[in-house]
Amino acid sequence: MKLSDPVTRLNGVGPRRGGLLEALGVTTIGDLLYHLPVRYEDRRHYAWIASLEPGVPVVIKGDICKFTTRVTKKRGVTLATFELFDGFSSVKVVLFGGTRSFWPLDDGKTLFLYGTPSISEKNFLEMISPEYFVSALGAVPPWLRLWPIYPTAGGLSRSWLANLIHSCASSSELAADDPLPSDILGKYSFPSLTEAFKGIHAPDSFEEAERSRDRFAYQDFYENELMIAEREHKRGLSRAPSLASGADMRDRYISGLPFELCESQRIAVSEIERDLDAEVPMSRILIGDVGSGKTAVAASAAARCVGAGYQAAILVPTTILADQFFAFCDTYFSPLGVKVEKLSGGMSRGAKDDLLWRLRDGEIDVIVGTHAMLGEGVVFKSLGLLVIDEQQRFGVFQREKILSENRGAHLLMTTATPIPRTMRMAIYGDVACTEMASRPDKGRIITRVMSDNHTDELYKFLAGKIHREGERCYWVCPLIGDEDGVADDSSVANRSRDIKRAMRGVAVEVMTGAMSSAEKSAVMERFSASPGILVSTTVIEVGIDVRGANIMIIEAASSYGLSQLHQMRGRVGRGTKQGVCILLDSARNIGGNRRLTVLMECDDGFKIAEEDLMLRGAGEYLGTRQHGDENFRVAELPRDERWFLSARNDVKSA
Repeated sequence: MKLSDPVTRLNGVGPRRGGLLEALGVTTIGDLLYHLPVRYEDRRHYAWIASLEPGVPVVIKGDICKFTTRVTKKRGVTLATFELFDGFSSVKVVLFGGTRSFWPLDDGKTLFLYGTPSISEKNFLEMISPEYFVSALGAVPPWLRLWPIYPTAGGLSRSWLANLIHSCASSSELAADDPLPSDILGKYSFPSLTEAFKGIHAPDSFEEAERSRDRFAYQDFYENELMIAEREHKRGLSRAPSLASGADMRDRYISGLPFELCESQRIAVSEIERDLDAEVPMSRILIGDVGSGKTAVAASAAARCVGAGYQAAILVPTTILADQFFAFCDTYFSPLGVKVEKLSGGMSRGAKDDLLWRLRDGEIDVIVGTHAMLGEGVVFKSLGLLVIDEQQRFGVFQREKILSENRGAHLLMTTATPIPRTMRMAIYGDVACTEMASRPDKGRIITRVMSDNHTDELYKFLAGKIHREGERCYWVCPLIGDEDGVADDSSVANRSRDIKRAMRGVAVEVMTGAMSSAEKSAVMERFSASPGILVSTTVIEVGIDVRGANIMIIEAASSYGLSQLHQMRGRVGRGTKQGVCILLDSARNIGGNRRLTVLMECDDGFKIAEEDLMLRGAGEYLGTRQHGDENFRVAELPRDERWFLSARNDVKSA
């Protein structure tokens, strides 16, 4: 039995269960064995019934007494009730059987049960729907051990999945080539791959499970470091155009800006240009805190590229961001004779065909585009630079598509999400990094926490600001509408309606991710043009730049990560006025909340990112996985920093 064998060769995996496994990303035996537990339940020992505590999962053993069954009138569900007696005490047990019977359960049968006791409405202890095993001739249940809990999907039973993986991991027929060299296994006393599969899926102790987990965490980092080393090697062999001759165009662009670059911007420009002037393809990420001026820096690289006779492409995740990036480039490039165009999915067929023809012919110098730039028919005459703005919104395969079709092009990625150093080394080990921590001539945004019991006071405050000072305000809600038919004041629909009733005469706009690109662009145009309130979901988190917006209200603030809250508050205070951010939540959620306290005390995105990583872990910090990115099966930072540093050193010294 090899890891590459289809999982359908295993007993019990028919078409239906095979489809459910495929929904989990499991199609081979290797996929199944790398589907690792998220935690374990300790079912190794059983307790006396007299010691049961409500809410505490436990294994008990006893004999059935007073066994009865009945079929419910409404749904026709078979219900079994009985008492389990261990010789000293008893507990009531209720089982729901659907339409099946409970044979061979009956009075006198000996059972093992695993479940969580609870207090009934009549104030006695009972167990509802526990797992059970009929003991005959001294047999014990297969789950009387450290029981792994796996992620599952659809109608896939956790117990069935656990038993399937257990039989596979424990099989003597399993043959697996170990990706770790024998000297590495010896150096760290790691188990072999087959031993580790058994140790993590069917451990005899928590210590064995932890040793196997350490091995898989190291393996994650080791394989990733090998991939990074290979990419570095290939890039070292590639050749790229030197863009040194574009310095004059860069100078003309910078002199035309209505502001002077701050120190961190000048340093960033210098670091990027050292790479652009070399004949090896640049691979650099520009990490700039919210409002640090990344757009001006990225545009400087594009100007140098065009000045050297090559085309520049700027890939952005949303139409709104494309509109803003295009407006910036068009404003400061057009006077220099640089032709800038925008490519988006909403274009007519004729307009798009004409644009693509001019791009292929070299008439377009700089193109700003959304995901439409990744489509068929997008051909450059001479692409010298690819800029990916807010790169975390794109996967590896997406950026590689453009680079593979335009060999030798330089790559500049940007993000407004500061990435802690160790995580950056693990994910972007082959990418040079430029950090921009300072905000040019921007004051600190005032951040306050407020109970959602005081929204009436907040309405009065906002009405005064809007009517007297012409302010604009973002109001961010966690939901679009009522979920599952349950009314929720914090949804966009209900909050916008409430604001309209409370603040008559105030313009209220609504924007959600469910709206079309054209609808969102129209909303932003109206909001930018006049004072008022924009009620939205987190769709405004990245790339929105309205200079007249200086107030941010965030509902259910404690449900967001620190970095996301910092991103959202960075949408205000981008002009000349003081920015204000109010974090709104229930008194219960905001009382003593460490994350919200950090946000009030700190305005440094890099420090906030480190704190966020410590509080939530890498899995939550990184958020939604992106197809093609270097995702780790087990490894998690900062928890596994030791294994990351070890793997990094081992690969570099090999």
